[in-house]
Amino acid sequence: MSNNKRAVRQILLWQQIGCTVVALAEKLGISYKRALDMFYASDTCRRLHDERTGLYLFSHLYLADEVAMEKNLRE
Repeated sequence: MSNNKRAVRQILLWQQIGCTVVALAEKLGISYKRALDMFYASDTCRRLHDERTGLYLFSHLYLADEVAMEKNLRE
């Protein structure tokens, strides 16, 4: 894969993560920092970074719901 394609993929991933964190913070009524920490500690984040899962094709709202469900299952 060329460096340009890799750079574009990274930019798109960062944008998706940012939108997911904002949606998660708004959904749960928490700070962006807490939502970011929660996202990066989630299995959803791990799966998003693994291209084989195809999770990168899903919307940020779906990803925020997945992280929120993980949080509820852990409590």
